[in-house]
Amino acid sequence: MKLKPHQVGQAGEHFVAAELHRRGAYAVTFSGNMPNIDILASDVAQLRTVSIQVKTKSAGTWHTSVVRGEPRDENRDEIRFWVLVDIGRDPKVPPGFWVVPEWWMLNHIHARHHERLEYHGGARLRNPDSKHFAIVPKNVADWRDRWDLLGIF
Repeated sequence: MKLKPHQVGQAGEHFVAAELHRRGAYAVTFSGNMPNIDILASDVAQLRTVSIQVKTKSAGTWHTSVVRGEPRDENRDEIRFWVLVDIGRDPKVPPGFWVVPEWWMLNHIHARHHERLEYHGGARLRNPDSKHFAIVPKNVADWRDRWDLLGIF
């Protein structure tokens, strides 16, 4: 049975919240009720809280918008993260997680989008009005299972 897009998204949020709890943190989901934040998570002592944007896929690439991109410098004190989740199509295989600092993700979106625009003479090739941005798994490979970055365990 093929999942509907909202089911894929909700599954990803629940998998991330469950993984945070499993690792010893607290987490609360917002299920689309708060712009750009799907989960708030904290350490047990509630000394550090982070916000998480979850992007989930079952195949291919994760999806976002070029509007989210902006040039950013490294921020070692980041409290905003994206967790990319691959739930796959086989329910017997556990999901994969990529924990990415928001500064890196926003900079990546900005840089890749502008590289593509330059390559194609300043406009998108197929649809100049498109705001779609695909997050390609190989471009985020270094962030696989980087739960330590959250600083809440």
